[in-house]
Amino acid sequence: MPDKGSREIEGLAPERFAAGPLEAGRGTIIQVTFEVDRDAALRWMPAEVTRPIPCYGRLLVVDGQGWAGQVRFAALAVGGRFRMMPRNVLVEAVTESNDALPALQGPTRAGVVEIEREAGDLLVRIRAEGGELGTARLPAPYAIDPAMLRWDGWVVYGRRGDGGTALAEASVQVAATGAWLAKGATFTPGAGVERGSPWRQLRSLLPISACVVEGGITIGPAAVPAPMPIG
Repeated sequence: MPDKGSREIEGLAPERFAAGPLEAGRGTIIQVTFEVDRDAALRWMPAEVTRPIPCYGRLLVVDGQGWAGQVRFAALAVGGRFRMMPRNVLVEAVTESNDALPALQGPTRAGVVEIEREAGDLLVRIRAEGGELGTARLPAPYAIDPAMLRWDGWVVYGRRGDGGTALAEASVQVAATGAWLAKGATFTPGAGVERGSPWRQLRSLLPISACVVEGGITIGPAAVPAPMPIG
């Protein structure tokens, strides 16, 4: 049974690497974690990353204020271990422009991210050209201590000195003024999403956890790590 990913990373880094950091304050942060199909997880995971058990996907949604205005995006990731540490491996981000986010460098598409409240639930809709990519529903979030939450770093796509693509790491820091947990959260692909899309292949099989935070988030700066010494 394979333990390493098979995604080819060459060409996934933006032409100009923007290390960040990516900062958003006075906003809403949503993180949904869910079990995914093992073969799908390995398909969207680079070879330098190993799979966890169970394989899981993660959706990060941020709607806050940056130094230049509103910051709103959704980032789809697959969970893995990189350099022996648990990480969110970026699969694709959705922003209002087609530009890669600072720190969260990698595949990006233009789209719309909407956060709504519906009968006590929190609903996230992610749309791009052609229709809805996916919807996350967090049923009846209830208040918790923010210290209960864990924020793993991200693996993104940077540049080596020779211009080739390399994996980079970006840490995450969250300053929460309030936090809520939701049990039984779902993440479902849009009806028209193609079968080869990660938004369909990394659909939720079982919920793991979901949280909502009010406050600020800082991601990065991202950096390509130095090679680990052997011996």
